[in-house]
Amino acid sequence: MYTRRGFITGSAIATTGILGASLLGGCSPQASSAGELKSDGAFEKSVDWSAEYDVVVVGFGGAGANSAIAAADEGAKVLLIEKAPESEAGGNSIACMQLLCWSEDLDDAISYVKAMRGDYNTPSDAIIEAYCKEMVENKKWIEYLGAEEPAFVEGKIEYPEMEGSESFRVITVHEGRGDGAAYKLFRQAVADRSDNIDVWYEAAGTHLIQDPLTKIVHGIEIEVDGQTVNVRARGGVILTTGGYESNDEMLESYNGYHGWKSLGRSLHNTGDGIRMAMEVGCDLWHMGNMQTNNFEFVDPDTLDCTWKYDSDLKGILVGGNGTRFISETDTGATNHGHLNYAGTWHVPVLPEVTYEVLDQAIFQKGPLYKSWSSDGREEIEKGWILKAETLEELASLMGFDEEAAQNLIAETEKWNRFCAEGVDLAFGRKGDLSPISEAPFYAVKLTHTLVNTQGGPVKNEKGEVLTPRGEAIPHLYEAGELGDIWSNHYQGSCNLGGGMIFGRISGRNAAAAKTDNLQESVMDGMPNFAPSTLAVFGQEVDKSQYEVESGESIGVAEGKKGPIVVRVSSDGSAITGVEILEQSETPSIAGDAIVSIPAAIAEKGTLDVDIVSGATITSKAIIAAVEDALGGE
Repeated sequence: MYTRRGFITGSAIATTGILGASLLGGCSPQASSAGELKSDGAFEKSVDWSAEYDVVVVGFGGAGANSAIAAADEGAKVLLIEKAPESEAGGNSIACMQLLCWSEDLDDAISYVKAMRGDYNTPSDAIIEAYCKEMVENKKWIEYLGAEEPAFVEGKIEYPEMEGSESFRVITVHEGRGDGAAYKLFRQAVADRSDNIDVWYEAAGTHLIQDPLTKIVHGIEIEVDGQTVNVRARGGVILTTGGYESNDEMLESYNGYHGWKSLGRSLHNTGDGIRMAMEVGCDLWHMGNMQTNNFEFVDPDTLDCTWKYDSDLKGILVGGNGTRFISETDTGATNHGHLNYAGTWHVPVLPEVTYEVLDQAIFQKGPLYKSWSSDGREEIEKGWILKAETLEELASLMGFDEEAAQNLIAETEKWNRFCAEGVDLAFGRKGDLSPISEAPFYAVKLTHTLVNTQGGPVKNEKGEVLTPRGEAIPHLYEAGELGDIWSNHYQGSCNLGGGMIFGRISGRNAAAAKTDNLQESVMDGMPNFAPSTLAVFGQEVDKSQYEVESGESIGVAEGKKGPIVVRVSSDGSAITGVEILEQSETPSIAGDAIVSIPAAIAEKGTLDVDIVSGATITSKAIIAAVEDALGGE
């Protein structure tokens, strides 16, 4: 039986004296035996603090949750801040497939991660060994947090040819995947520790508070409730802000890409942790490594992305100059977007403008994407699908110049010759080769999307953020996709699973008693600031806030991203209407279920309706909410 204060064996961190011990005094910074400067407390006392904690964690995704849990389990009082509203919190951690890395053998785990590093210089052996030592504990950790039946996911080893891969395992907290279950487990574990963890939503970390002499990070400035508050962290600040998928300027500067969107609609992942860490002198690494979905459709109004549009590709792909550039059946979908260039897997090089082009014969085989209308009429009316009687007209609708239009015509003729010969001589496309010859013709503009970025501040095996000289910035840590360890190849499940790994490492180290700063309170007896967005765990949805008339009732059930509230009408024997009043589901994934499930229930008058494929969790939650409204009938 694991206890909160002793889960990970072999931890050398002392957990006593975290709270309230006055360790230092004096009139000026002093040098310790190791040579670093020690605070005399003058800087801490000079700041107008609004609150003080032992540890402040910035970002409530999977890594932030695990950092807060680990620190709290060491006895620390923790503040966990999230700049998004509660309904939008979680970022990639709730949007992803909920896969977690685990290995049955430490030596094999080390071998596999080193093999994925290849001949790159980072991460160091020390980081890999620390990472893998925690990886083999991941299954026990989720069981400790409350997972009752962890499940194994087969077929997810991305580089089976590499040494050590035979002992690598992908696990989930239960049989399902893509349902937010791992993130919900972490969130509940935070709620279970509400005595030691405060959570502020709509609270954005803006600047770290650093002593210019000692370089110790003493706290953080936070924008919350329309004001700036300074929050002190006696033990440390942990940055778990994720990547910069939704910061186009960073993507242009670090990766040379423009207009790529976040697949998981992580609109709050704007590189805040990178900027804050750079302000206090960090080094950066792995900025060029990203995980991508290379061909998706993005709703221009909502920025919702399709998921694995490339698995439904039927036509050919052309770039902005009208020419093909890739095999449409080898688009990098199985290796997180990485493409194999002459035997080497790399982040893809793709044109900024990409279209799928097809003809009537292909178009009438079925919807271009699983959740689109069967005849495509709705998407044509929206302008998502372009339709023309000739390729010349289609090229004009696509915005092609004359040269690109001529290239499109020539490329289509070439493709049709390949189809007649039964072999794609340009790119070796496998499977069905269908010509593009029957009018009308169609095109869909696709957008390359980001699963996540991997780059950020350099860290060591303790989770400490480092300067360009390799020195630790005192009391500053990180975890998760921010500055992750992956420089080269990446194995799926190691971002969310890695958030658990460095969450535990950084959480424990941040919580450890420090000897280089003032530990006593500097608040002069003032209570901690508490914003209006302070999370209150355990609150149920108040059904009485919703208006009902005779024959109506309110029901609630938990969806993928929070409560789904419905108002149900009945005539005493059958359901006559279902209206969804509140929900926070991802539109691109759950949109069909939000519309069709209530309509189907009302039409049939019962709960015996078909689940919407691809939106199972949302579908079942709507049905459960209706059942709740009916009193569990």
